[in-house]
Amino acid sequence: MASTKKHEHRLYEKTTGWGFTAIIAIGTVLMFINGNSTKGFMGIMTVMVYASILIYQSRSPRPFPASFTIISYTFIFIAVGLGTLSGFYRVLHFDDVLHLLSGIWIGYGSLIILKLMIGKDLSLRLPKAFVALYMLCFSLGAAGLWELLEFTGDKWFHFTSQGRDHDDTMFDMINGLVGGAVTVIFFLRKRRS
Repeated sequence: MASTKKHEHRLYEKTTGWGFTAIIAIGTVLMFINGNSTKGFMGIMTVMVYASILIYQSRSPRPFPASFTIISYTFIFIAVGLGTLSGFYRVLHFDDVLHLLSGIWIGYGSLIILKLMIGKDLSLRLPKAFVALYMLCFSLGAAGLWELLEFTGDKWFHFTSQGRDHDDTMFDMINGLVGGAVTVIFFLRKRRS
């Protein structure tokens, strides 16, 4: 029964991954047809990210949980498919909500990485205050790394991710930290029970 459920979850995961990959690929082709090579290039990079995750998940002896992978596919689609290719970044506070969600996603991912690095048993024996601090630091570190990637994309590839001032960068990092804090709250409540 558990094996059937796991197989079913993996099937949902693959369907989600390939579905979003196809949509992004079509959007990428449309960007190039319309002469927007910058967004087209972002689409190509996104298809490569999807392909990498799909390959890792199918070949790894220790794949990420299907739920996390589906959340990852969905988050990437919202960020690139809706945000970049469809112009949703023009919607007021879309970017803020996205960075808040990224903090939640990264917070969840940090727990998975912790369990992969030290094992599930040892991760359960760590003091919950330590794990909570680790999750917050991981979320903030990931938010900072993302801002460095945005800066690099803006400078090298002429993207327009960071706007014209530092407020965007700082608010994005704050939103990521708040999202990480939300995940910490859920973690602490679950660990208490």
